[in-house]
Amino acid sequence: MNTYRVVVTRESNAWLADVPEVQGAHTFARNLARLDIYVREVIAAMLDLPEGAEADLSVAYEYDTGDAGLDAQAAELRAARARHDADARAIEQSTAAMAVAYTRRFPVRDTAAILGVSPGRISQIAPKDNRKAAA
Repeated sequence: MNTYRVVVTRESNAWLADVPEVQGAHTFARNLARLDIYVREVIAAMLDLPEGAEADLSVAYEYDTGDAGLDAQAAELRAARARHDADARAIEQSTAAMAVAYTRRFPVRDTAAILGVSPGRISQIAPKDNRKAAA
């Protein structure tokens, strides 16, 4: 899936958005929530996507608020949040995969090797009742 980069700037009392990879894709709104809707609509319109496709578009926003310090700090926070969300999803997926491995009665070390983590990490995240079953 393509992720469309959207450059957002503040001008007077409106947010302006430009999608550099999609010729002619630019729009504006008074708030960022509405801007997101408009951005998705304009990308879908310019690419002649089927109706309703805008909801599934992947967009990555870059903000130019006029304050370089704020822009840098906000970008860093968004990146940290994305890493945190990815870590949380990895933990959820590891836990689910570990549960399957335990139902198959795989040893802790084998489960760790399959999941690409240490046996100690398996012991940390495994439910106590499952640790005994796999020992």
